[in-house]
Amino acid sequence: MADCTQIPPTADSLPALLRQPFALWWERAQSSEALCRAIAQLSEEHRSELVRVTAGSEFVAAMLIQDPGALSWFEQCEVSGSARSAGEDYAERVRSAPSAADAQRLLREWRRREMLRIAWRDIAGRAGVRETLYAVSDFADRAICAASEAARQALRLPFGEARDAKGESVPMIVLGMGKLGGRELNFSSDIDLILIYTTGGETDGSRVIDNAEYFDRLGRELIRMLDARTADGFVFRVDMRLRPFGDSGALVVSAAALEDYLQQHGRDWERYAWIKARPLVGAAAYETVYTECVRPFVYRRYLDFGVFDSLREMKALIEREVSRHELDQHLKLGKGGIREIEFIVQSLQLVRGGSDRRLQQPQLLDVLPLLADPKLLSPQDIENLSEAYLTLRKAENGLQMIRDQQTHSLPEDAADRDRLALAMNLSDWPSTSRHIEVARGTVAAHFDALLFGARQSEREETVSWLKADMARIETELRRYGLGEAHMKGVCAALATFREAGAARRMDDSGRRRLNVIVERLLAVAAGKADPLPVLQRVFRVLETIGTRASYFALLKEQPAALDRLIEVCAISGFLSRQIAEFPLLLDELIDSKAFEELPSRAAFVQQLAVRTERLPADDPERQVEMLRQFQKVAVFGVALADLTGRLPLMRVSDRLTDIAELILQCCMDLGWQQMTQLYGVPYCGEDSGALRPVTVAAAGYGKLGGLELGYRSDLDIVFLHDSRGSVQVTNGEKSIDNGVFFLRLGQRIVHLLTMHSAAGRLYEVDMRLRPNGKGGFLITGIDAFERYQQAEAWTWEHQALLRARAVAGEGTLRAEFEAVRRRALENAVRRDTLRSDVADMRLRMRKELSKDAAGVFDIKQGAGGIADIEFLVQFSVLLHSQSHPELLTYTDNIRQLEGLAQVGVMPAATAEWLTETYISYRTVLHHLSLEVEGERVVEDAPFKATRERVKQIWRETFG
Repeated sequence: MADCTQIPPTADSLPALLRQPFALWWERAQSSEALCRAIAQLSEEHRSELVRVTAGSEFVAAMLIQDPGALSWFEQCEVSGSARSAGEDYAERVRSAPSAADAQRLLREWRRREMLRIAWRDIAGRAGVRETLYAVSDFADRAICAASEAARQALRLPFGEARDAKGESVPMIVLGMGKLGGRELNFSSDIDLILIYTTGGETDGSRVIDNAEYFDRLGRELIRMLDARTADGFVFRVDMRLRPFGDSGALVVSAAALEDYLQQHGRDWERYAWIKARPLVGAAAYETVYTECVRPFVYRRYLDFGVFDSLREMKALIEREVSRHELDQHLKLGKGGIREIEFIVQSLQLVRGGSDRRLQQPQLLDVLPLLADPKLLSPQDIENLSEAYLTLRKAENGLQMIRDQQTHSLPEDAADRDRLALAMNLSDWPSTSRHIEVARGTVAAHFDALLFGARQSEREETVSWLKADMARIETELRRYGLGEAHMKGVCAALATFREAGAARRMDDSGRRRLNVIVERLLAVAAGKADPLPVLQRVFRVLETIGTRASYFALLKEQPAALDRLIEVCAISGFLSRQIAEFPLLLDELIDSKAFEELPSRAAFVQQLAVRTERLPADDPERQVEMLRQFQKVAVFGVALADLTGRLPLMRVSDRLTDIAELILQCCMDLGWQQMTQLYGVPYCGEDSGALRPVTVAAAGYGKLGGLELGYRSDLDIVFLHDSRGSVQVTNGEKSIDNGVFFLRLGQRIVHLLTMHSAAGRLYEVDMRLRPNGKGGFLITGIDAFERYQQAEAWTWEHQALLRARAVAGEGTLRAEFEAVRRRALENAVRRDTLRSDVADMRLRMRKELSKDAAGVFDIKQGAGGIADIEFLVQFSVLLHSQSHPELLTYTDNIRQLEGLAQVGVMPAATAEWLTETYISYRTVLHHLSLEVEGERVVEDAPFKATRERVKQIWRETFG
């Protein structure tokens, strides 16, 4: 018999209260020859951990007495690093067990040993919290899969396999819910399952039964495999109450019945539950169920702030339960407990998961970092919540490892408190208790801030703004400080809104939300110098939102966002119209940075990357909609900075140009991806054995090329390729000539830019500036482009080329375009006729396009207006570009004027005056376009002197 006394335990390091229990266990261990032999075979490191582990866990201590072989199994797994393969061995033995009883016995032996290994590593400090949670979940996954197969084998002899009408095998889908779904099982957790079968039919065995009965039997057999208590114990307690209709519903539900249930009966708390759903068996079959049924139920397409009302109701129910059963020390349900962290993360998943698919995953610790956003949680919040979550889960596991009991309440027994301190690697109970309380305090503070911090005051409602008579309304408005001069107009605007469709069609909960919003609106607007336009604009936004409860919930839950909406409507009718047309912009008002930080290209790149990384490759409509959402949000940010005076005109155009360039590049990438998937990549060369891939690029003309885009500008674009040689074909299975490829690619890119989506279209695109205009190729070869510019281009086309700039596509081809542009503008301009060509073209444009009339000035096309200045600059640069090629460096009018002054072609005073005038004109036109779409006519009188000076410079230049 092995002599355990030769391995004296060092129990002096244990807390005093744990030494006696360990001594009693040690006496029992010495009487077991098998256990002594297993202890003797432990590595020195594991032997030194034996005291700590058995003292900290009565479960481990008892399990070693019951199954000494478990210790040898543990040692072998740890030394060889073969724990996973040992688990797979058990899984295979379960799947191939000769009987259901054998499968049950093997499952329980496997569970006993696996949980001993997990507890040992956790208490000894070998495994962190995440590893422990994942290890328990991983064991559950494998055990459920093995048990499912064993259950299927048990039914095969009498019933055969379930088949559909076509004779195809019908799988059962086993979904892990709750902590199992999130790979976050605690040590002694129940497992929540939902069982689904895909379609009806019948079995093909000697006893034929329909699929509904077969899967009911299969489900019951699976549960018995896992849940039944035998002489060997159990594997997991199985909870099936999350299935449709709970205990009164079918044990295994068909996919069709599940869809009907979620559409007709699904409740808000079930949306929280289904976030965690993860397929353990039948994953391929679940993909369709998830896409068509589960995801639309869980994740709303747009922001869903309505979840907070249901969350408050759920929390209130839990608090009543906690109070009734005195569970204030409950790590899961008590204040600041694990459930509150789960609620924080899951509620934000529900709010934003529909528009941000990264959040559509079940594991809390994977989702939490993705919530780092000014509208959600700060990086510090996430760090604090993560630490608190890990602390509470560590304590929860430590509690449950003591006796393998499903408990969440902090212990009152002194010895158990020492065991928990030991498991958490803390010195004593007071420090352990403080550590836990700090974590709970962190969670409670964040939870209360999320759920209750944004609520309106709790005072009794003084008036129903949507129902009260006007005398009562006037009394309340006077209390807010509204003057009599504005009373009539404000009351009339409120009365009109109350009778409008949105307010009348709402249900009771919607009206309660709207009442809170209107109360806040009137209180803030009453303090404005002119409250009526503000009210009318906000009411227009609210009316446009209609009955979309999620947006009203946003404004109710985020008073700061409502205040910013009011402020935006006070600033500009343009901004308010943008929000009314695209209510998703309300989300931008949650973050105060919208009013503080200036938009930048780097920020746009980051925003676009976040949106496009989750674009579905096979859904062009969804792709364009996501790009349109990015465009709307980005342009709104620019306009807000513009109209609050924080961004000067030239920077506004720069940022609008940045947005267009990024979207154009994205559409080119998407078009290229779609076309190459169909036809392969285009290659070219003289020898089929030495071909190179072809590249494409885009040149922006006009306002895009000149960095002068406005809020409603079209995009003037010319697409180019560098395909050359006698061999020009794609390398796909459906190989086509490169010319055909480029035609289809050009059509696809233009389609992406101009197609209508749910969020509107991206841009109007003008391709008429390409060689040969409408009759030319959609994508032109760079060599053909140069030949055209050198030999065939008209003067007006060289004027256009002067404003052209490579804006998207492959870098080498972009650089080649810039070189071609320089060569053409230096050498191909017809300078002998340039003066008359430019003057004639300008006169023709003015005759056809100008809206000048008595007393009014067309600031763009009228004589002495913007177009005259642009033509003056273009003429001067083209005239001198051969002798001063540096004039071709820039494409915008302002820097071209600076260049003309620097080389001495234009007097510096004239260039400076034209620059100031041009900026002044553009500023007027710019702000005019914000208020009246397409309008460019102003009163003539204020501009008479300026116009005359421009016309004088024109006469001096052109005669």
